[in-house]
Amino acid sequence: MNEKYNEYINRHLSVLSFRDLADSTISSYMSYLNQFLVWLSESLQSKDLSDLTWDDLRLYFGHLKDDRKLANSTINAHIAQLCDFWEYILKRPWDKKEIPYMRVDEKLPAVPTVDEINMIINSISNLKHKAEIALLYSSGIRISELSRLKCGDILTSKNCIFIAKTKNRSERYAVLSEKALGHLKNYVRSVQPPLTKEDHLFPGEDRHRVEVRNKGISPQSVRNVLDKACDRCSLSEKGYTLHSLRHAFGLHLYDAGTDLIYIKEAMGHKSLSSTEIYLKLGIGNGRNVVSPYDL
Repeated sequence: MNEKYNEYINRHLSVLSFRDLADSTISSYMSYLNQFLVWLSESLQSKDLSDLTWDDLRLYFGHLKDDRKLANSTINAHIAQLCDFWEYILKRPWDKKEIPYMRVDEKLPAVPTVDEINMIINSISNLKHKAEIALLYSSGIRISELSRLKCGDILTSKNCIFIAKTKNRSERYAVLSEKALGHLKNYVRSVQPPLTKEDHLFPGEDRHRVEVRNKGISPQSVRNVLDKACDRCSLSEKGYTLHSLRHAFGLHLYDAGTDLIYIKEAMGHKSLSSTEIYLKLGIGNGRNVVSPYDL
């Protein structure tokens, strides 16, 4: 890549950091920018950024679609990043009519049943791993929230979990299941030396090592736990992910008759539109309607 782009890269990183975005968001945005600049160097002979036209940008996004075969949702993420770069760094107005977002097909997520959830959790013998999966499902928290949990965030006296920093940058409380608490207690009793309130509830695999002592469990480690459990239960082909456990929490509450407003608050959704997916997944959605052909 042409070194003349280094200044732009550093300025973009500085702005993203100043905006206090999540580390994962910054990492993704910088990756998307680097991919664009590499293409620019190779395809447009390192054309100056100030000289780029809408035709140039459409050529790039056509490359992502036709050559790299990226999904529309992924291309939209690239567009969002470049829009930020265009406005914050190049100080040029972005025209959505010139570079519109691509249409994305709405697919219903794969969601395990209550029986499958119980089968998965019961198949896990490791106390720490069992507690991780049980807590993800029973509280509906995100994997990023689980990895940041401290022991002191488990408020047994109030039957809830304090979530200090959420995706929406707001504090909230999540439900604490009695059964999940039982798994947590079994796990915590097994940890030596004992965990303190300031320790991560699920520390890295070797919390005695300096580099992981103050870090929570990695999301990939928990993904591996779920993948192995699904394999043992012959559920691998279902395509369940860690986020499937969060969807299961919301869907199973909805199927049990819980109001969407309560589900929204329990899951920490910023907007009710995020919660409305359970209207499509739930026992409604036309599945409890008798066809007029059968009347």
